[in-house]
Amino acid sequence: MRKTFTLFQSHLDLAHRYWSELLSVGDHVIDATCGNGRDTVILATLGAKTYSIDIQQNALNEAKLKVESKGIAQLVTFIKGCHSKFPEEIESHSVKLIVYNLGYLPGGNKDVTTQVTTTLKSLEHALDLLVAGGMISITCYPGHEEGKREEEQLLYFCQNLSPREWSCCHHRWINRKLSPSLIILQKINV
Repeated sequence: MRKTFTLFQSHLDLAHRYWSELLSVGDHVIDATCGNGRDTVILATLGAKTYSIDIQQNALNEAKLKVESKGIAQLVTFIKGCHSKFPEEIESHSVKLIVYNLGYLPGGNKDVTTQVTTTLKSLEHALDLLVAGGMISITCYPGHEEGKREEEQLLYFCQNLSPREWSCCHHRWINRKLSPSLIILQKINV
């Protein structure tokens, strides 16, 4: 059983709190790494039109079952593919939130992970998709080699974004070795 903390219990709880404060019914969002569908369910439950992307068909199948069981399937479009390529119908400056939960599929093959090159390519494209005030939420898992490289490169990328255009923060527990971390980017309203 998880202990109760006043503000949040995990990096995912913190991310979900940010999402719920940001989103309004009808906003467009992208779950760029669908995985088992937990984030997709949360996004659609908040009333957001959700594009849910994953490279693994078994992940999408499980996510579809979760979405259907919650009665929110009409809000979700599932796309089999790499997170480095967003659907062409998603226009620039039309998305309120893009979510990345990096690493490997929980319960799946740990050799199939997100990769630094495709994640950076995706993030570069994601910047242009956001509306002013929109946000990118990235959960990193540095407990495995590719996850460590991914987090290092993402932090470097984010540190070099213009502070006139982006607010960027990094959340990590400093007393938990190799703990997951949360990177939040918000496009400044200009």
